[in-house]
Amino acid sequence: MAYIEISNLNFTYPMEKKRSLKNINLQLEKNDFLLIAGKSGSGKSTLARAIVGTVPNFYGGTIGGEIKVDGKTLKDMNHRERAGKVTMVFQDPEKQLMMNKVHREVAFGLENIGVNEEVIRRRVYEALQFSGILHLADRDITSLSGGEKQKVAVASALVYMPGCIILDEPTSQLDPSSAEEMLNITRKINEELGITIIVIEQRVNRWFDTVDSVAVMNNGSLELFKDKKDFYFNCNKSQFMFMPDYLKFFKKMNFSKMPGNFKDARVNILNSSLSVKPDNEVAAAAIQDDEKEVLSIKKLNCRYGNKEILENINFTVKDGEFIAIMGANGAGKSTLLKAILGLVKHEGSIELYGENTSKMDIKQIARHIGYVSQNPNDYLSKDSVYEEVKFTMDNYGIYDEKIVEDILGELEIYDLRNKNPRDLSGGQRQRVAIASILVLQPDMILLDEPTRGLESGLKYKLGKLLQNLNRKGTSIILVTHDTDFASNFCRRYMIMFNGSIVADGNKKQVLADGIFYTTSMNKLFRDRDNSIFTLEEALERCSI
Repeated sequence: MAYIEISNLNFTYPMEKKRSLKNINLQLEKNDFLLIAGKSGSGKSTLARAIVGTVPNFYGGTIGGEIKVDGKTLKDMNHRERAGKVTMVFQDPEKQLMMNKVHREVAFGLENIGVNEEVIRRRVYEALQFSGILHLADRDITSLSGGEKQKVAVASALVYMPGCIILDEPTSQLDPSSAEEMLNITRKINEELGITIIVIEQRVNRWFDTVDSVAVMNNGSLELFKDKKDFYFNCNKSQFMFMPDYLKFFKKMNFSKMPGNFKDARVNILNSSLSVKPDNEVAAAAIQDDEKEVLSIKKLNCRYGNKEILENINFTVKDGEFIAIMGANGAGKSTLLKAILGLVKHEGSIELYGENTSKMDIKQIARHIGYVSQNPNDYLSKDSVYEEVKFTMDNYGIYDEKIVEDILGELEIYDLRNKNPRDLSGGQRQRVAIASILVLQPDMILLDEPTRGLESGLKYKLGKLLQNLNRKGTSIILVTHDTDFASNFCRRYMIMFNGSIVADGNKKQVLADGIFYTTSMNKLFRDRDNSIFTLEEALERCSI
């Protein structure tokens, strides 16, 4: 008997005509590890909510079909029974952290379902130690980094010792190091405790080697592949985008055998008869020395209370640059963007087009700089997507219907223009936030994690849109953990650690031979040629 058995599941949200889930059928055994991929808005999170019972019990709507967990129909279980069978870690850990201290947060769920106090105490500290965060037990939740909050959310799910844990985009806002830790914790939960894992992810490169099987959602429908080999050989053209880059390369190059994992692929590349053309990168793509400076930062320091967040930051941005800033969670990347905008107190000099920003108000700065923060919900206040984007232009008296419609079309949210943005998926809300700034066509754009929640196809389209704006003269500074995205579109790269810039240069200078801050394709090819960073470069330069 399957641990999770879903039969003919259908679901429609309130006030919606279109079904979000369509005839879903899925069986998972105890100890399975399933990766669910799919485009933004395809129904992945809705399926997860249905399995844990928040759909329709919390969200409302009309549901049909049947979900059984451990042989019992989900709708016949009370809250305590469901919590002991299936728990979920949401896409945004902030949404599920309720208490002030870490140990209280992990205990909160067990207290709600009436578990004995002695059992709670033991479970809490065991879950914290298993998750590698016992040292955080007495810390304030507000003092934690994004990666630490995500681990607390995982410990809060693990403490129930459920039969299944569902994780919705668990690495979408984590730096490479924290994302790797999250994967290792999840793998340990599956391997050592026998807990079934369902991971919903866009960043499949990191998870593919770990999972047992893959499912892809499209417009509310789900297709399950029996294993990774089945997915490799039988996925269709639209599903191909959810394959890791290293496997895309092997499939595109018509290798006769699927590599067993990333290590196997690297060994095959090293020992194959593959021919690699020399790098002919066009030097003209670099910004010339005679380009004017649009932003100059000197001796910038910033602190929150007694903690130094930025320390002696110095750099300039020339007209038309496209810069990626990478680094660990808490390195100061987002604070740097806020300092440029005048949103946080700082010491030192920031000059925008030759004028010190300390003498400018925020509205003056905003005339030159568009800013998209890490949280798309910061931008959502209107009742429709169209009104949300139009509102930004109305504030500056520059409404142009064609610009609005073009941007909505480019970001593939034109069909959502009449929907309430708060009813959209995380990836869709992210695109609405980006659209609300791009319509202003500012001189400079600052973007904080713009690819969060976007699948590879949409990331590529966003990158092309930004690239076109950049070619027309817009300077762009992009804070990101997505090195694959950055390597495809940016031309200058900076890495920050502990509030300081530790690397600044072109792709080869910064990403070649990187340990964390490089691309999966560079790691794959570095023993043959460390100047390959993207799948496109590999396909263009390699032949058999």
